[in-house]
Amino acid sequence: MTSRSRKEAGSGKDRKMSRRDLFRGMFQQFRGDSLKEESSGGDPDMVYADRLLKEGQYDKAAHLYSRRLKKEPRQLEAMRNMGYCLFMQGDYSGARKAWEKLLGFRPRDNFALLYTGLACASQGDARGALENWRLYYDIRKPLVQREINLILARQERGESLEAREMAASVQEALEKQKKAR
Repeated sequence: MTSRSRKEAGSGKDRKMSRRDLFRGMFQQFRGDSLKEESSGGDPDMVYADRLLKEGQYDKAAHLYSRRLKKEPRQLEAMRNMGYCLFMQGDYSGARKAWEKLLGFRPRDNFALLYTGLACASQGDARGALENWRLYYDIRKPLVQREINLILARQERGESLEAREMAASVQEALEKQKKAR
């Protein structure tokens, strides 16, 4: 899905999200909360899945998120976390599918844009990574934003960039950003 089609897809009437996601998104945007640090919902399975995610038990968490998405296919936080679990297990194609679906509902979701770009770059798709990172903007992660801006500037200058090197540099910036908190 290209950035142009993603923008168009997010504006159609056929693209609906649950009321819970709508209000949670508005509330968290107002407060500036990170969606990753909170539970995916009041469902005990989601609370457990979120705990498994934080503990690094990605396969078990992915199973619970998958079950949740079968019950409620438009649960955005479950899509986001499902994609992350798949990404951490090395299933970049599965992760991209989860985040592309999420981006269809919320075209400017920074988490999905960042990690879809990382998944693309990890698969050797530099063009896909750059396309997603052009839409990414998160001032709350200055080290990551700086690295992506440098990559985009190098690409605009005409430098030939290797996708896996881009992925490694953004991953490194993410690690530095986590330590800087």
